[in-house]
Amino acid sequence: MSQLPESGLSLEDLRTQVDEIDGRIHDALMERARAEAGIQAARHAAGEGASLFHPERDADMMRQMVERHQGDLPLSTVEHLWRDLICACTSLQADTAVHLDGSAELIEMLDLARFYFGFSVELVPAADAADVVGAVTASVGDLGLVALTDRAELPWWRGLSEAGAQVQARLPFVVLDERPADLPALVLAKADSMIDNADIAVYDARWSDLLPGKLMDQGIEVLSFFRSASGVDALLAISGDLSEEDVFKACTDAGAEPDVLRRVGGYAAPIDGDPEETFAGEDEEPQE
Repeated sequence: MSQLPESGLSLEDLRTQVDEIDGRIHDALMERARAEAGIQAARHAAGEGASLFHPERDADMMRQMVERHQGDLPLSTVEHLWRDLICACTSLQADTAVHLDGSAELIEMLDLARFYFGFSVELVPAADAADVVGAVTASVGDLGLVALTDRAELPWWRGLSEAGAQVQARLPFVVLDERPADLPALVLAKADSMIDNADIAVYDARWSDLLPGKLMDQGIEVLSFFRSASGVDALLAISGDLSEEDVFKACTDAGAEPDVLRRVGGYAAPIDGDPEETFAGEDEEPQE
C-alpha cells in the first residue's frame, strides 16, 4: 500500500489513527460528563440549585481555549463545540429554558442560541425584550437573550434588578472576522447578588432632557438608548473597577449628569479572536 508523502503513513494507517483519536475523544467526553455531574451534585449538597450558566467560569474556560488554540481548525468551530459540550453536560442536571427576544429576527436569535447553548436546551420565543426580562425574573433558573441595538424600541432594561434578571454576559464573547452567529446580544440571568468583579459593569441611566455631552470621552459605552418626549434612557457599560459614585462622576464630567443611575449587571470583556484586528463597535452613542 502506498504511503502519503507528508506523514509517511498509508491512508489506511491514517484512518486507523483517526479512529483511535475519536475513541479517546469520546472517552474524554464521557469522563467530562461524569465530572460535571459530580460538580452539580456538590452544588446541590451545598444548597445551590443546578444552573446552566456560570458566566465567570464560562469566560475563564473560553479564554483558556483561545490561548491554547492553534492549527487550521477555525477557532469559531472549536468555540461552538466547546460551548455545546459545556451546556449539554450541564443541562443533564439543570432544567433550563432560554427566552429569545422577539423584536429581533427569529432565525438570527435561533442561530445565536444554538451556537452558544447547543441543541439540548429548550428555546422559548418571547414578544420582545421586556417579555424576556419578565420571563427570566419569574423563573427559577431560565436565561434570556436580548438583541443589542443602538436605538431600542423600548427601555426594556428598566425591568432589570438585583433580585431579578440581570445582564450577565455579552455576545459574541470571542470576536472574530466573519464569524457565525455574530448578532450582538446580552445574556440575562438571575443571581444571588450582583457580580462585583465583572470586567464591565452595566448601568441603567436616565435623563429628563436630551442627553448632552460625550460619554465616550469618560470611557462610557452606550450599549443602547431609548428617546421619548420625557427624556432619554440608556444602558451604559463601563469598567467594573469603578464604584457607582465614580460612574456618576464620569457622567457628570461628560456633561450628562443622570437623574437615575443604578447598576443592573456586568459581564466579562470580549476576547479578540483576531489579535491583528481591533474590536470595533464600542464607539456608538446617541448623537444630538
